[in-house]
Amino acid sequence: MNNKMKAAVLYGIGDIRNEMVDIPDINENEVLINVKYVGICGSDLPRAMISGLSGNTKYPLILGHEFSGKIVKVGENVNRLMVGDRVAVSPLVPCGKCEYCKEGYYGLCEDYKIIGTRVNGAMAEYVKVPQDSVLKIPDSLDYETAAGIEPATIAYHGVAKTRIEPGNSVAVLGCGPIGQFAIQWAKIFGASKIYAFDIFEDKLSLAKKLGATDLINSKNVDPIEKIHELTGLGVDVVIETAGSKYTQEQALSIARKHGRIVYIGISHSELPLKAKSAENILRGELTISGSWNSYTMPYPGQAWWATLDFMSKGDIVFKPMISHKIKLDEIGTYLEKMVKKDINFNKVLIEI
Repeated sequence: MNNKMKAAVLYGIGDIRNEMVDIPDINENEVLINVKYVGICGSDLPRAMISGLSGNTKYPLILGHEFSGKIVKVGENVNRLMVGDRVAVSPLVPCGKCEYCKEGYYGLCEDYKIIGTRVNGAMAEYVKVPQDSVLKIPDSLDYETAAGIEPATIAYHGVAKTRIEPGNSVAVLGCGPIGQFAIQWAKIFGASKIYAFDIFEDKLSLAKKLGATDLINSKNVDPIEKIHELTGLGVDVVIETAGSKYTQEQALSIARKHGRIVYIGISHSELPLKAKSAENILRGELTISGSWNSYTMPYPGQAWWATLDFMSKGDIVFKPMISHKIKLDEIGTYLEKMVKKDINFNKVLIEI
């Protein structure tokens, strides 16, 4: 291994350059990982192509926080990991000092860093990672599937908040990758009916393969009328993953009385409610939860151990969700195509 590596480096909005850069030096508590696969997250698109970086993050930056790889170097104080270990990574690094960290709510940390969004990430041949963020993966779990662990944990964390019970009916609003994982988790949690909502037939078709029992194309029918036609009163649980103010409001009318609703998707917009929707919250005694990240005590938390277990057993799958596999030097081209909607994509995976 020489001291240079290939990387896709973000210098500004729409400015992604394929470069040879220095392999990062690790400290005594870090490991160096040879990246095998990294997924493009929906949150990578605005950072790279639309709104740019937020907070005190600075250019240049290497993106990529959904990834798997093999350890090639360990720091002096690393005692539970070895060179050659096959691993996945929990990319959020909490400060450990704020009140929420002290309470074990690491995903709510006031001063966290995320590998690939606030410090250099995995759209490169190598990435350095704190040892506490590293999860060893069993031989039964291949690198390609392991690259889907992080988004699967996001879905688990949200679905767990709804307290699905065996026999419950569940509606999943939005069948992108997080929604597709949510469908699989809802089935594992015991849902007997899973209604998948989307406006794209290909995503609905995949939702069916992943465990949805009923498909509703919201472009062709009124989703609220349709769910009441099918169920009478509405569903026990609504999982909103589309991140749209329209589906966020629809959730309030799709749930039955005493229904539980969780918002996982982010709309980045206001949510003005019609009078009927607001009344449904009160008259229906609805329980509404937000879901943010997937990190709890002991770090990285139950969502990560559950995902690792169920993926290893093949009960949570990722490969059917992959629509494109690309190379490192194609990242800039594909991000542009994705944001312009020049391609029809689901999950784009980069093979390093």
